[in-house]
Amino acid sequence: MTAIPASSTSPANTASIRKARWRTSAAANSASPTASRKRNASSKPSPSCGTHCEVDRTVPESILNAEAIQAVVFDYGNTLVEFGGRQIGACDTAIANVLERLYGPLDREALRSVRDRDRLAPYAGDPPSYRENDLRAITRNMVRVLYGREAAEADVDEIIRVRLDVFIETTEASEDVRALLARLRTKRRLGLLSNYPDGHAIRRSLDKTGLAPYFDAVVVSGDIGYAKPHPLPFATMLEQLALPPKQVLFVGDNWLADIQGAKQAGMPVVHTVQWVPYEVFTRNPGDFEPDAVISRIEEIETLLA
Repeated sequence: MTAIPASSTSPANTASIRKARWRTSAAANSASPTASRKRNASSKPSPSCGTHCEVDRTVPESILNAEAIQAVVFDYGNTLVEFGGRQIGACDTAIANVLERLYGPLDREALRSVRDRDRLAPYAGDPPSYRENDLRAITRNMVRVLYGREAAEADVDEIIRVRLDVFIETTEASEDVRALLARLRTKRRLGLLSNYPDGHAIRRSLDKTGLAPYFDAVVVSGDIGYAKPHPLPFATMLEQLALPPKQVLFVGDNWLADIQGAKQAGMPVVHTVQWVPYEVFTRNPGDFEPDAVISRIEEIETLLA
């Protein structure tokens, strides 16, 4: 078992990850096919990150010690694969169709409101607990809020099945990403660390996209009960890789979950801004800065050359 520095897992350090000021992306809420559009690489620096996030590209690439990196760990959604307006809209539609068949007409705007609240629940509180959602609990609550009744267990099963199936069906990986992972894996170990309430669904998605064979370790928040930026997901990944934090590069899109969480764990971090993240977190004074910023995931290869 790799020794994880006390600073990465202590309760005091968990609390020191600054409380997030968050909202959902307007692009994601619109559920339009272009909602998760790629960012403009010529953007100027900005103090906050939102739907039209402007990216600070002044971070020098030279501060990343490529020779020390023995493994690369990737976030999944909006890092290796896009998960934005098109996918969220498809999921909302599928769930709405099931709910209307089971219980009757539905206020779809209310459904989106419940979806946003549940998705951001791990980050709520002062300080946030970062407890990952229980799919069965939030599904029961969704029916309760939208229809004022209790859901039968068989209905809960069906709603969850539809939700996960649509997630898997709509998530796609490009051939460029598969080729990138294949090349990286010839020199370094690879890991995937994802916030998602169902670990089996992530593994099914990795199988479907053809990415599964490239990873030496896969850690999903739904399997361990806590979501990034909580220290446990990062400590679990480091333990599985049997490497110290400074030898494991983390690549992610989410300012709080990925950048702050991985830096708090002592890992070097690359911030990818290829797609707009679903959860939008304001940058706070004193936040950690990434070691590098990239506009396309393929650029990671240049940083590690």
